[in-house]
Amino acid sequence: MAFTDFSCVYYDEGDKIGKVLAYAALIPYVLILHHASRFYSRREVQEGVIVAAFVVNEGIARGLKHGLRHPRPTATCAKLDLCDSFGMPSSHTQCIAFAFALHLLLCLRGWGGKSLGTRLVEACEVLALAVATALTAASRVYLGYHSPDQVAAGALLGAAVGTACFGLLGWRGWDAVPRTHLGTLLHLKSVWRVSDSLKHEAAWYRECGKKSQ
Repeated sequence: MAFTDFSCVYYDEGDKIGKVLAYAALIPYVLILHHASRFYSRREVQEGVIVAAFVVNEGIARGLKHGLRHPRPTATCAKLDLCDSFGMPSSHTQCIAFAFALHLLLCLRGWGGKSLGTRLVEACEVLALAVATALTAASRVYLGYHSPDQVAAGALLGAAVGTACFGLLGWRGWDAVPRTHLGTLLHLKSVWRVSDSLKHEAAWYRECGKKSQ
């Protein structure tokens, strides 16, 4: 058996497909780090909500695993040393499905008011996430970590939580957060009412550049 350096996802040594799928299983971690870094760098309240939703989504998966106590595949759990843990639902699949559903809805939101560049980038992101979701789900079954029904349950739950998160992002209460003392101190901002914040920011900086000349 061989394993990935970062999180010890096991695959059969010499199995090239298994190696690719093992690394694909790391994509959910990358997505969490991506949104955490976006929240830190852009200080958008909604990004903070998304990071919190990732944590809640993982908590739901863990809670269901211990509540349902559904065993992992018996044919591979001994080899992976996971027979004492539970597999329903697949948390990796739930995480990536959460991200896919959320990004799909964010991409479609305000589509007509977005620039061509923003639409192209967001469409490519959604397409990449669709591929990543398929690879992650396939990896859990191929590598023996989960059964197909556990992966399917994770996908459905993740999509449901992602949809709920999208609805939560539109709550008007988030607009008040930047006006609090902490929000002012940390320069937080709420950009939900702007369909294409990057386009408007770029235009604003161009105007500032003209005025400074």
